Amino acid sequence: MPVSDRSAYGEARRYRQLQRKDLRDGALSGLLAGAALIVLFFLYDVLRFTPLATPGFLSSGLLGGEDLGADTAADLRAARIAVFTILHLAAFTLLGIALARLFSIARLRRTLLAGGLYGLTVCTALFAASMQLTGTQMSAEPGWPAILVGNVAAGVVMVMYLRVAQGVGRSA
Repeated sequence: MPVSDRSAYGEARRYRQLQRKDLRDGALSGLLAGAALIVLFFLYDVLRFTPLATPGFLSSGLLGGEDLGADTAADLRAARIAVFTILHLAAFTLLGIALARLFSIARLRRTLLAGGLYGLTVCTALFAASMQLTGTQMSAEPGWPAILVGNVAAGVVMVMYLRVAQGVGRSA
């Protein structure tokens, strides 16, 4: 007959296990959301016949330097886009971890609406803060509507993964 460990040590152990699971699941949800956003903006740029315009603009604004265009200093532009992509995925990894912990600590239901609101508010606030800190002005590309839709989609992707990883509809 198994014995249940209700001691303080057992509770602390269960809490640490939950934290590790939130860390792992949150990191993966954030990576998936960041990757989904990369794909969405790539498709957005391709449909406008300007491949890599969005990461080119964002990387030049957030990492410094002007967008050099495809023909001028292509290696520098590619390196800047690669660094921006890594930073983008790292930011979404942290956002995913924060969302997983939020759901666990607040015992919230993992709904797609909650994910969309998280993307709309928290992801957009982080983006706006980074734009403000670097002094980057949003231009016509990609534009705020595209950023908002992308962040909502990223929040939904995070919740979709968390629902699968931690049990659909689980509230704790």
